[in-house]
Amino acid sequence: MSDSPPTPAWSLRKRMTVGLLLTAVVPMVLFAGSLLVGEWQRNRDELLLRLDANATLNASVIDDFLEGQLAGVRLLADQMGDDPSLRGEELARLLHIYPSMLRVHQVDANGGVVAVRDARGRTLPPLAGLVAGEAWFQAMRGGSGAAVSDVYRRRAYGNEVVVGVSAPLLRDGHFAGALQAEIPVQAFTRLSAESLARRGLELALLDAGNRVVHAGPALRWKALAGAGAEGQAVRRIAAAPRRTQRVLLMDGLLREGGKAYVDAVGMRNGWTLVLVASRGQLLAPLLPRLLLLAALLAVSVLGVAWALWLQRGLLDRSIGYLLGSLRGYALGGRMVPARTDRIPVELRPLAEGIGELGTRMNAAFDEVQAVLEAREHEIAERTASLRAAVSELDRLSRTDAMTGCLNYRGFTEAGERLFREARASGAPLSVLALDIDHFKRYNDLYGHAEGDGALRRFAGAVRSALLHADDVLARPGGEEFTVFLPATEHAQALQVGARVCQRVRDADIAHVGSPKGRLTASVGVATLQAGDADLEDVLRRADAALYRVKAAGRDGVSA
Repeated sequence: MSDSPPTPAWSLRKRMTVGLLLTAVVPMVLFAGSLLVGEWQRNRDELLLRLDANATLNASVIDDFLEGQLAGVRLLADQMGDDPSLRGEELARLLHIYPSMLRVHQVDANGGVVAVRDARGRTLPPLAGLVAGEAWFQAMRGGSGAAVSDVYRRRAYGNEVVVGVSAPLLRDGHFAGALQAEIPVQAFTRLSAESLARRGLELALLDAGNRVVHAGPALRWKALAGAGAEGQAVRRIAAAPRRTQRVLLMDGLLREGGKAYVDAVGMRNGWTLVLVASRGQLLAPLLPRLLLLAALLAVSVLGVAWALWLQRGLLDRSIGYLLGSLRGYALGGRMVPARTDRIPVELRPLAEGIGELGTRMNAAFDEVQAVLEAREHEIAERTASLRAAVSELDRLSRTDAMTGCLNYRGFTEAGERLFREARASGAPLSVLALDIDHFKRYNDLYGHAEGDGALRRFAGAVRSALLHADDVLARPGGEEFTVFLPATEHAQALQVGARVCQRVRDADIAHVGSPKGRLTASVGVATLQAGDADLEDVLRRADAALYRVKAAGRDGVSA
């Protein structure tokens, strides 16, 4: 007989309480934590991708705008250099052609302003020696070509924050002065800043001298002020190779304080475009989920307590019944006495009756479970493969294989969806009806293979003219294309149409059968009105506008 002390008995109720807490509450806490961490990581990755894509796109847009303005000034400077008699009327015509320009100065070789015109058509008094000491004039007199200046404010003619686009006047190969047009910063930053602000992003521009050209309202930077150490830091981001992770978490940029994610892109004119996103954007979406998980945890704890209360009464009522019932089903044999201490005191009388039955049932369950797990794994693999195939087939059914645009089915579905959303939200919706001028003649002259290539290049030119990620390009058929512009007013849509025509001309696709000698496009513009019953009403107006452009000679925009 052993002299070892007896093993202390323990209660099934206590073990059940601990087990329920471990199996219900602890896994939920771990699951909630992993879910929140995963959600935060996904939000962060999406934010970094948006920062990178929007920074590159907006830098390209602003560069293209300034280079277009600079090209106009350079062309007029070349004409005035060849013909000294050109002056006031040519300056006025330049302002008319480029409405974003605020003023145009003609400067002599000594830096004195000899002629000034503003956008209102007024002739302003010239001031001798006004720009003689300015860096852009000194660089131009030293032999540099046309360029975009750093940001400045010239109080002699106004209080606006502007940048200058300048070109030298050369007569017989010698420097005879310069031509400079001043462009308000808002002219090329307003649309981009507003569009980015709707996505929770703040835009800033730094010139080559690390001064602030433009800064969003949520940033501490101010126009014309130095960007300081923060500016140097973001310029290093812009100089980093594109293949590296360039987005940094920085402090000191937001007016309200706190850290922000920052991405920067170097521009072709030496400036730096900066995009800033508050880190609070990642935390705010997690708060509702955190509250929901806390509520679920509270409900689970209450459920465990309620289950324990029920189980206590059930155990008291059932123990007598189990003792009488299970003994009749025992298959014989006794448990080893040395292992009875592992059984709770409430159920030790049942051990002899259910020991062998439990062993056999567990063995059978293990066999069935192994078979079920193998079948479930096979079903899961086949289901995943089928879903991937269906998803790819659905995408291909909506895409035009030649141009990558939406096909007729995708055009119909996207148009109906955008129309419903515009009606529900009250936001504007504009439509561009595009047609390639004389395209049938192009196919006849060059063949269908070249025609297919021209369609692809045309689609690429149209995409480059679209500024918003939500804009939709579709090819319903043939040489006809349609662009949906959600959240775009009619005046903005006309500007997009004009930009499309210009980008198609800039593509310079040769077409000897066209009066212009190259491929051009006609654009009809229409915007959702209160009386439109369905999308067809808007499309009909866009088509009617397109026909007016064709009747007027093509290569243009009409509303």
